[in-house]
Amino acid sequence: MFTFVQTADAYRYAEMLSYSARTVTEYARLKGYSYESYLGLKRGKHPWQATFNRVFILAELIDRNVGGWVCYMDADAWVHDLNYDLEALFSEFEGAAAVFTPSGASDHWWDVNAGVFFVNLDHPDGVRLCQQWKSASLEKWHYIADRPDFPIGGPDDQSILHEILASEMIPRSSVRLTSKAQVNSQSAAFIRQHLRGDQASFERRAAFVRRAAHQVLASYYSLPESRDETIAAVVEGLYLGLLGRPADPVGAQAYHDVIMSSGPRDGVNVVADSMSRSQEFVSRRAAEGT
Repeated sequence: MFTFVQTADAYRYAEMLSYSARTVTEYARLKGYSYESYLGLKRGKHPWQATFNRVFILAELIDRNVGGWVCYMDADAWVHDLNYDLEALFSEFEGAAAVFTPSGASDHWWDVNAGVFFVNLDHPDGVRLCQQWKSASLEKWHYIADRPDFPIGGPDDQSILHEILASEMIPRSSVRLTSKAQVNSQSAAFIRQHLRGDQASFERRAAFVRRAAHQVLASYYSLPESRDETIAAVVEGLYLGLLGRPADPVGAQAYHDVIMSSGPRDGVNVVADSMSRSQEFVSRRAAEGT
């Protein structure tokens, strides 16, 4: 039995979660698995502290006597293959308490990505891992409580997890690693993730996740691409082709509205003309010597 869990703060990452959750809930429905999500802060007052939600949610699942495997997924992670045979993958992990993907930042086995992982709540070491993670997070909370921004260099929930794994409070034999070819990369067969380091801005990451989720569902159910998705792709193409840069959120929305109100043919002509008359376009051409 698998339970999928996602969470986000209610203001910023909630938008991204609304996109990625469409694929996760559909996968859970198709496979007969459970799904839960939480918006808000389990502890703290700053939006970034929602990253600790996973720690407290896992402890709550234990208190509720939820058993089996729990798959935690960040808001920027989505199910890429709705047909994926997860039980076949886990036939390789019999007796495991947790399954992680290496972060790739170092060669240490315990340097894992906490954005997508699996923990076995039927395994005593899986339960112990969750309890240790919560306990260690609370011990360090005084370093975290009043920090308005994500603390680069820690302490954060992932670095605390690394300390627990490195200390081998949980036996190394109980923790397994899986490949990024399956989980936790932009090309993974099952669960893909679009990390902060993969995109220049939150807005572009959210747009990427939105398109990816739509493509998964559209492909599975042979749905036509929505008009909104089509216009967004056209505007993005015009920005890259004429201005040589990604669309900014304000400009993209304005041009999107022009095409929506004027129709595809006239709207695209208006947008292209506007961009080609802009000072940014003129300056770019001058710099290129054309």
